[in-house]
Amino acid sequence: MKDRIKYELIKTLARKCLGQMGRTALMKYLYFLQTVRNVPLAYRFTLYSYGPFDSDVLSDLGEAELLGYVKSEIVGYPGGYGYEISPTEPPSESEFVDQIEKDIDWIMEEFGQMNSAQLELASTIVFADRERSPLSQNLEELVDQVRKVKPHFNVERIQAQVESLFDKGILLSVRR
Repeated sequence: MKDRIKYELIKTLARKCLGQMGRTALMKYLYFLQTVRNVPLAYRFTLYSYGPFDSDVLSDLGEAELLGYVKSEIVGYPGGYGYEISPTEPPSESEFVDQIEKDIDWIMEEFGQMNSAQLELASTIVFADRERSPLSQNLEELVDQVRKVKPHFNVERIQAQVESLFDKGILLSVRR
């Protein structure tokens, strides 16, 4: 995939988030687009501290900033800081982005209102479902698997998110 297309995609995601997108959200949105919606982005996500991660996403974001597709600024939050990525004008024009507009809208509808911790958990569940799970397992087995990887989330929270993702048809390895 050409880099310019990825820059346009990053800009489109920032536009759809109305300037409320940070690096974690960008990483997870691209992960969901590639993994759940089968958009061919050619990233190689691995499980990292905050869920699925590929350093190429940050590299693409840096290039998109340098070339003026988006701008990023550091913002303070209680207890720390983060980044806020916003689009530049005019809106993106890309045939590829136009072709996956429904996928982008789906990602925003399903995950756009989640905060960083919720995105971390949801993407880790999807990663465990797709990358680390047997072909068939029950909900409790997936919850246990995610709990081992993310012990800072309580079992009830993991279970609620697993059930939500299952009910939406996002999980592939889980059976009831």
